[in-house]
Amino acid sequence: MHNTELYDNKVGGPHRKKFGQFFTPPVVAKFMIDWVLQSGVASIYDPAFGLGAFYEASLDTHRDVDFTASEIDSRIIDFWKGHNGETNFVTKEDYLLSWGKKHKNIVCNPPYMRFQKFLNRDEVCNAFKRELSVELSGYTNTASAFLLKSISELHGSGRLAYIMPLEFLNTGYGSFVKEKLISSRHLVSIISFNCEKDIFSDATTSVGIILYDNKEQYSSVSFYSINSIDELQNFSAISPTKLVSTCDLNPSTKWLPYFRQTEIMVNSALVVTLDYYGRFSRGIATGANEYFLLKPMLAQERSLGESERVPCISKSSQVRKTIFKQLDFDELIKNNSSVLLFSVNGDHSEAAEKYIQYGISNKFNERFLTKHRSPWYKTEKRDPAPLLLGVFSRGGYKIILNQSKALNLTCFHGFQPNIFGLDQVKKLFLYFMSKTGREIVSLAIRRYGDDLDKFEPNDLNEALVPSPEFLQRLSEQAVEDALIFVDKTDQLPKEIERFFEPLIISDKRALALHS
Repeated sequence: MHNTELYDNKVGGPHRKKFGQFFTPPVVAKFMIDWVLQSGVASIYDPAFGLGAFYEASLDTHRDVDFTASEIDSRIIDFWKGHNGETNFVTKEDYLLSWGKKHKNIVCNPPYMRFQKFLNRDEVCNAFKRELSVELSGYTNTASAFLLKSISELHGSGRLAYIMPLEFLNTGYGSFVKEKLISSRHLVSIISFNCEKDIFSDATTSVGIILYDNKEQYSSVSFYSINSIDELQNFSAISPTKLVSTCDLNPSTKWLPYFRQTEIMVNSALVVTLDYYGRFSRGIATGANEYFLLKPMLAQERSLGESERVPCISKSSQVRKTIFKQLDFDELIKNNSSVLLFSVNGDHSEAAEKYIQYGISNKFNERFLTKHRSPWYKTEKRDPAPLLLGVFSRGGYKIILNQSKALNLTCFHGFQPNIFGLDQVKKLFLYFMSKTGREIVSLAIRRYGDDLDKFEPNDLNEALVPSPEFLQRLSEQAVEDALIFVDKTDQLPKEIERFFEPLIISDKRALALHS
C-alpha cells in the first residue's frame, strides 16, 4: 500500500481537509524538481513538506541536493518519521508566519483551502501587511498566499515551481498575485492540466504548475494545456497553447482563456458589459436549509401564515424548463417539494414564534450565518429575479427565464434589471440561450476540476452582452415568437441564433483585421 493510502487510512478525510492536504504524484514531483534544479544550484526548499514527494523525487536523481522543508502538521511529520526515518531537515512551523529567510530554489504543493478556513488567519493577514505591505483578500486561497510569500523569498538566481489551483487567474483577488508574477518579467510558463483527476483525484478544482525563474527576464509567457501527466516526461517537445507577450498580460483580466486552443474575437463595437442593464447577485443563503426550507404540508401543519412562508427555488433540479412559469411552481407545491422559505421579521404569528423557539431548541440560531444575523431568523428580502443562471455547470450553463413569484436560493444567481434593462430582459435571455452568447459568456467562467464550471456574480456582471443599439434590431414580435418556440422545445429558433452571430468576428474577418 502506498504512503498516501496508509496516511489517509490513519488520519482520515477530516484531518486532511483541515490542513488542505492533496499529495503530488511522483511524475509531477520529478518534473518540478528537474526544472528547478536547472538553475544550477543544488539546493531546494519546500514550504509544505506533506508526504515528501519532492524530497523523494530529488533523491531519485539528484542525491547531492541540499533539501530543507517546513510543515505545520505534526501528525504528518510523525507519519513520515515512522515510515521513512529521520526528519531533521523538516522544520515544524507555520510557513505563513515564518519570515526573514531567503531560499535558492523553491518547490511547493501548498494547502488547498479557502483563506477563511485557514488557521491563524488574522495573524497571517497582519504578517503579510507588515512584511509585504499586502492586504490579503478574504477570498484569497491559501495556495495564493503561499505563492506570494515564496516569490518574495526567492534568491536572486533561483527558480520556483508551484503546483496549485489556477482559479486565481480568473478572480478579483488574483489580480495582485498575477501582478507579482509578471512585474519583474520572471514568469516563464503556466501549465494547466486537463487531467486534473489524475493529479488530485478528490479535489474539485483546476490544477496547474507555475514556473518562475528569478535569474532571467522573459519577454513572453508560455501557456500550456496538457491532457496527461505523462506528457511532462517529454515536455520540451510540447508546443504552448498560447505564447503571450509579458507586456500584453494584464493582471486585471482573466487569463484562463489563454489555455484554449482557439480564442474567439468579440466585435467590441456591438457589445457592452452586462452591468449596463442590471446586476446578478448571489441567491439567498439561509445558513440552515433544513430549518428555513419548508414543505407545504409541514408549513400547513405548523399553521404558518402565507406571509411567513415565501415561495422559493431551493434546488436547480426543481426547474426543469428553460421558461419557468407560475404553473410550474404550483406543480412543485402540489408535489410537496421544499419550496417555501420561512421568512418573518418583526411582528409574526404565534405559530411562527413557536417555530422560532423550535429552531432555538435545535440550535439553528448558533450556525455560522444565523448567529451573525439580528434577529437570527431574519432572511434576506429580495424580489423575484426574472433571469436565473446556475452557479455550477457541466457542458454549458443553465439559464432560466423566471416568470414565477419564486425567489432563488444559492443554487442560482439572480439578475435584477435597472432602468436600462427593464425592457431588455427577454432579449438578454435569448442571448444567454444562444450559441453565440454561450461562447462569449463562457469567457467569464471559472473552470474547476472534472469539467466543472462556476460563475461568480461579479464575473457575470462583467460579461459581454449585446449593446442597446444591437438589441433594438430585434423586434418585439420576433422575441415573443421565439419565446413561444423556446417554451415548446427548450431550444432557440434558428433565426434568433443567426441574429446574434455578428457579435463574434468570423475567422476570415479576423484574418483580414490582422493582415
